[in-house]
Amino acid sequence: MMMKFSSLFVGASLLLASVGATPALADNFRPERGVRCDEFARVCYERGIPSVEMTENYFGHHAARRLARDLRREERGYGARTFYPERGVRCDRAEQVCYNRHSEPSFDLTRRYLGPGAARTLAWRGPSRDHWDYRAN
Repeated sequence: MMMKFSSLFVGASLLLASVGATPALADNFRPERGVRCDEFARVCYERGIPSVEMTENYFGHHAARRLARDLRREERGYGARTFYPERGVRCDRAEQVCYNRHSEPSFDLTRRYLGPGAARTLAWRGPSRDHWDYRAN
């Protein structure tokens, strides 16, 4: 009985931790027309395209260097943690989630770029369906 309760408690704790760690509620701001910044990823987009210049303006030199490195790796085909498969879409290989142009986790984009397993995991670990519709882009 104690073992069953302990396993249940550990499972529930892991589920809650994963929901809390999911950047589903990441803060976004629009500092100027045509620019959107994602505070969780510390990246700014200009007209939907990652911008090193805008990232440096709003998040500093280190964030801009990281973005430039990730973009160079993606161009060369290396396995960077973050990649941008299409305009306004950001995918994080480590988190196994893709975000739409509003920086909301997207079930469809995750399935398309990271596979059905990642999409199922996203749907399973995400906040309640009342709050986010993971299937909407």
